[in-house]
Amino acid sequence: MNWTAFSIALLGHLFFQTKALAQESTTLGIHTFSYHNNGNYNDTTPGLYLERNQFVIGAYHNSIKNTSIYAGYTWDWPLPPNPVFQVLSFTGGLATGYRHKGYDRDLSVLAATSLRHDLDNRQALRLTILPLHKRSPANYVLHLSYEIKMKN
Repeated sequence: MNWTAFSIALLGHLFFQTKALAQESTTLGIHTFSYHNNGNYNDTTPGLYLERNQFVIGAYHNSIKNTSIYAGYTWDWPLPPNPVFQVLSFTGGLATGYRHKGYDRDLSVLAATSLRHDLDNRQALRLTILPLHKRSPANYVLHLSYEIKMKN
């Protein structure tokens, strides 16, 4: 049994079942694809995530062709009115799925900065910028997600 994945899934379940969070809105996110500025990586990175009261859990097929499960917390800052991006966000957390020959840990730190473009009151596109490990030939990753605000 993969105890790391089980632990993150259990924490996620507790986040979303807490009565204090029951009145908050939930966002369903769909991971789509990524762009690495260098290296031979998988750029098709589908997955799903849920965000509620700024806590986020999700899973996706990562850039080294493994399944990643993650949990974290997102801070949002509204931007001045403009037609391109409405919110700047930072997500910090932990992710699984990056163990390989040069990295022997089950958990990796998740640190992501993103910009949200609202399509309407319930839909948005999110462009995420992720830094990479110093041993990676790529310096950064750009990732695109689609989000839908769910009705409670």
